[in-house]
Amino acid sequence: MAANDFRGPAGLRPRGMWVLAAAVFAGLAAISLGYGPGYDFDCRAKLPAWVCQALSLAVPRVLCALSLCGLLAALRPELRRGLSAMVRPSPAPLGLAALAAGFLLVLAPLLWLWLSGVLLPVPALLACWGAGMSAGLLGGALAVFDPGLAGRKHLPGLVLPFAFAAAFGLVLPDLALAIQPAWKIDAVTRITFGGVVWLLELMGQNVTSDLAEKAIRIDRFGVLVGPQCSGVEGFAIISAFTLFYLALFRGQLILRRAWLLLPVALLLSWALNILRITLLILVGRHVSPELAANGFHSQAGWLAFLALALVVALAAHSIPWLQRDPAAVRPARPGFFDDPAVAMILPFAAFMATASLVPALSEIPELLYPGRAAAVAAVLFLCRRPLLALAWRADPVSIAAGLAIGGIWIATAPAAAAGDTALSAALAGLGPAAFWGWVACRVLGTSLLVPAVEELFFRGYLQSRLALGPGPAWRWGAIAVSALLFGLLHDRIIAGTAAGAVFGLLALRRGGVADAIQSHAAANAAIAAAAMLSGAWHLI
Repeated sequence: MAANDFRGPAGLRPRGMWVLAAAVFAGLAAISLGYGPGYDFDCRAKLPAWVCQALSLAVPRVLCALSLCGLLAALRPELRRGLSAMVRPSPAPLGLAALAAGFLLVLAPLLWLWLSGVLLPVPALLACWGAGMSAGLLGGALAVFDPGLAGRKHLPGLVLPFAFAAAFGLVLPDLALAIQPAWKIDAVTRITFGGVVWLLELMGQNVTSDLAEKAIRIDRFGVLVGPQCSGVEGFAIISAFTLFYLALFRGQLILRRAWLLLPVALLLSWALNILRITLLILVGRHVSPELAANGFHSQAGWLAFLALALVVALAAHSIPWLQRDPAAVRPARPGFFDDPAVAMILPFAAFMATASLVPALSEIPELLYPGRAAAVAAVLFLCRRPLLALAWRADPVSIAAGLAIGGIWIATAPAAAAGDTALSAALAGLGPAAFWGWVACRVLGTSLLVPAVEELFFRGYLQSRLALGPGPAWRWGAIAVSALLFGLLHDRIIAGTAAGAVFGLLALRRGGVADAIQSHAAANAAIAAAAMLSGAWHLI
């Protein structure tokens, strides 16, 4: 993909910052999941209770501190300008090395357990964790910020507000724990449980619940919703973020109106918790009990509530009705959905997220394809401005190549599997309107939505980002890697990789991802037509 195919707003940080953010998130996720129930270490039997509580909340503390500092930077232009003057043009190698060493040290006890089968002694365990956290914090700071003369003049005005935000974020999980007794209020319990049971029954699940025991079950999988997963911590997080925002901008807000943010945020938090418990039970019953216990049960709740808190604060800041001077409400930069990188990544993320969700909702996930298509289409619509700016022009070579790929895909298709037979039987049981509605969504989604989503990500984003150098070797390597990853996404790896290579060459040929999209669309349209005419829906 050519550099002029997508143009982002000026001042965007280099791709290295995105890599750094992804690495930090991956490291925190590995720590959170690695030291879950699978790590058999009884902390309270060997260490003081306050140490164990601090360690158990380490990841939420870091997330809260980073989120509050990010909110501060996003909403205070003068602080953002000061930070920008200190941010490096690309992450410093020394800082990245220290950050990586920090994560490795924190994870070292897990590696030792895996290699030796025994737990590391407590002194060595604490030494690894302490050294790892110190190295990680120092490395992250050095990777992002330049402590040289250019940024020193900004330090005095930055230290106090960001130190306060970070300190408040570090103790926020303790505040969440402090209000857990509120979960014992009967009204909270009844409404939350009623909402979860209603949602599950609405989805056709076989639900049994016991309010006295705080138990909800679908078939063989059930959960006991205790204080730690009740969602009361969400109330603390959303309240703290809202109050932080109100205090920060009390001079700019009409407070008698702005206080309405608090009850609205709490209601949203309550609804989000009902949805979170519902998803936890669905994942545990239909996908993986381990994933439900170690993912949704642990850090997914913190992430969800933090995301909601940030959205509420950022959205409130753009509502003129809450401001003393509505004319002062101006977008500081192009909107989120106008960012070219977002337009290339977010539709694919929605596509994959819906693919992960539908198995939890139906034994025949393909029946829910219209819902997936609607979600992906909505995201593409939100990102429409950078997509419409692509160099859309018909290319007979791309279309012909796509038709050829579609023909080969049809000719080499394997026989239908057991799941495909079940889909055909389920479709046969639908009424005419439902059947043809499903067919229309499946054909249009396969022919139009999927090509756009996959090519924007694999060729538009991934292939262009992998071509780091100016020489042809980088471009060919980028095509090969993105094609292989594209093939791994599909059940037929060899055919998928070959098709991905062709799409990659087409994107490179005229310097634009639009050619790859129309070639992919031609291929999928041919396959969808064959599937519709033959009833062999396993082709797509």
